[in-house]
Amino acid sequence: MGTRRLFTRGLPAIASAVALLVILGGEARASFYAYAVQQTSNYTFTGGTIGALNPLSSTSSAQVGSPSGSEAHAGVFDALQSYVGPIAGRPAENTFTPLGQVNPDYARGDALITSAPSPFTTNNVAESYMVTAGGNSAAAGSWAVSAPITVTTAGQVTLGFNYTNQLTVIHTGVPGGVVAADFGYTFTIRDSTGAVVFTSSPNAINADASLLVAGSISTPGSGTISISSGVLAVGTYTASIAGSEHVFINSVPEPSSCVLLGLGGLGLLRRARRRGARRLTQPN
Repeated sequence: MGTRRLFTRGLPAIASAVALLVILGGEARASFYAYAVQQTSNYTFTGGTIGALNPLSSTSSAQVGSPSGSEAHAGVFDALQSYVGPIAGRPAENTFTPLGQVNPDYARGDALITSAPSPFTTNNVAESYMVTAGGNSAAAGSWAVSAPITVTTAGQVTLGFNYTNQLTVIHTGVPGGVVAADFGYTFTIRDSTGAVVFTSSPNAINADASLLVAGSISTPGSGTISISSGVLAVGTYTASIAGSEHVFINSVPEPSSCVLLGLGGLGLLRRARRRGARRLTQPN
């Protein structure tokens, strides 16, 4: 079942369940968990001579819950982790494994680019866990690098690397709200005028998952990617790659007759519906 079909067929059931919640005085409750991570390593670059890397990393987190708050950071190779949640539950900097369904409510994002040992590696994560009714939570971890490349013989430029990633979303209440997560990766080459001459976002490293009703999705992945441009003329270009993770949770107030989307969640869900990359949906 595609994402668009899941959204369309799920709406009548959501409306009925909301009405039942109103009748029962809001006795039902839901908890939500979202986790998105992607790590890349062992980069190779052929077809041109690459110059020095220019890195950038950023993180953000925000929630209306218990506690409420927001945090955001930007850096070069290693932006500080952004975390909102119980003080005792704050994970160590550069923790990319799951914190999991403990110490709600929290939202966190982290990102790291390493340049030594060469070749460089990237790590970024977004994660959130919420049980507060009527709350919202969002987090992101992002990075980007760019570098000049010189092509001395006309031909293809090829970028290769290894990757591991995972999306996990859990929704325990019906209807209760929405939970969503995604990760993304794009490789772009621009000519000396700044015009894009090549761009690629392979499906294996671009994915999203979302749930409007009770269920769970967990999709770990790993492998090797090779991205080749078209034939480039002799000249100087700029290559850039960028990666990001996002999570979003909206917990419906009790009782409620509508699902309110905030903190950028509506845009994330619309993107999930129209993205041409690999779709991840609730198992039948």
